[in-house]
Amino acid sequence: GSSDGESVFPVPQKDSTARALWDVTRNDLLYHTHSNSCFRALIMLYLFHPSSCSSEFYLEVMPQWLESWSNVDRCPEFDFLWMVMFCRARKYVSPEEYDWGSLRRYLLTQCGYWLQIPVGGVSADKSFPRAAPPGKRSFPSRLKAFVGSGSKYEEGIDFVSKVTKLLVFCAGPHTTKLLSENSDPDKMHDVSSDNISEGSLEILRFLSFVKPYFNPSNIGTWTFPLGAFLHYLSYELCHRVGNTAGLKTLKNDHPNIA
Repeated sequence: GSSDGESVFPVPQKDSTARALWDVTRNDLLYHTHSNSCFRALIMLYLFHPSSCSSEFYLEVMPQWLESWSNVDRCPEFDFLWMVMFCRARKYVSPEEYDWGSLRRYLLTQCGYWLQIPVGGVSADKSFPRAAPPGKRSFPSRLKAFVGSGSKYEEGIDFVSKVTKLLVFCAGPHTTKLLSENSDPDKMHDVSSDNISEGSLEILRFLSFVKPYFNPSNIGTWTFPLGAFLHYLSYELCHRVGNTAGLKTLKNDHPNIA
């Protein structure tokens, strides 16, 4: 098999098996998100869905996957399994064929919760009632047993690793935004090249937002997931830059092989 960092387009396809499984789980994932049946359906998809499907199949189902995913709030186990499914799918879909921006924006929107970013504070004004923190959902233990479970630390590290892997992939260059001399200087972010993908700009804006929480002089706590996020984002970015540079060198030196 290939590593998560590779993008391959294998010859054998398993669309019929994947389609049969999707037909069985589709209704629960799209229309029964208020019950545990959607969790059960996703676990079946995670365990038995073949990875090596055609790009046509993935292009058909991925918008529905994202719809199902966005219908369930604050359930880390549900989020993690969907990230695994999209990590598998990205290996078989050409970057130009799918609007990865929709997935990227969903990931960035959820990062505030996933990374436990301490937005807000406590006001001295007691005239307005304090709302209780929003609740979250989780897999019942009898279902979670099917996908296994490690320690809270291991689960957290794996989760952040998947977030950064998808974010770096979704950064581009699927859609490119040309920055000219007349562009807003606030949007340049000191980028040396005149060409930067729309996804890279959005991730840079997100990093600009979380930057103050890494400053040790700030009053308050910063979260462990933020530190893990910075570590894995650096790793995935270096991995991508290295692969891109290696492929470029291979094409220049050995064009017949590349």
